[in-house]
Amino acid sequence: MQEYGMVNIQMIDNDILVNLKYTTTDNFVGQDMYGDLQEAYLEREFANRVAKAQSILKEYNPNYTLLIYDAARPISVQRAMRQCVEGTSLERFVADGTRGGRHNYGVAVDLTIATLDGTPLDMGAGFDDFTEAASVKGTADTSDAATRTPEVYRRYINNLAKRGIISYQAAQNRILLIEVMHKAGLYPYRREWWHYEDIMPMDSVRIKYKLLDF
Repeated sequence: MQEYGMVNIQMIDNDILVNLKYTTTDNFVGQDMYGDLQEAYLEREFANRVAKAQSILKEYNPNYTLLIYDAARPISVQRAMRQCVEGTSLERFVADGTRGGRHNYGVAVDLTIATLDGTPLDMGAGFDDFTEAASVKGTADTSDAATRTPEVYRRYINNLAKRGIISYQAAQNRILLIEVMHKAGLYPYRREWWHYEDIMPMDSVRIKYKLLDF
């Protein structure tokens, strides 16, 4: 990771908690994909945004912290993950690793809000949940910031609560995460409440950043 210019997020802010789900079997493939990796690495500029989000969260509530579930992901792991789900109903949710997605360039992070002892807040759906309950937006994501404002997400999430798909408390927690990350310049992927990224189009990501090709 370091050879590719990635930085350990805890070297920037050691109050941020890390529990890499793919270093455990508590993930959608049910396998340890990362082996001994315990640290969350990210592209430096992106990591600074995550650290900024942590500072903003502390302003909201000093008893809360960000908890990272996944960060930079080598393209070899992406391809291995796809092989695990090929021919199953989960195949459509996992990129095949032909070109690489945002995680494979170190510019995406999967995270939640937790209390200081590491207990995650209720977000209404678990990590790697592929049902409607994990969504934060009903329309396609674009690189137009006007289509990805906190208000856009707030309306959709509150409607999930009104329909009984998630609780009102979970909706409030999810909205808090969105507001904090938005202030740091990061946006959620519409189908995964835990996934945050830059608004930059993917073609531009592939030009600007280096693929983690190992």
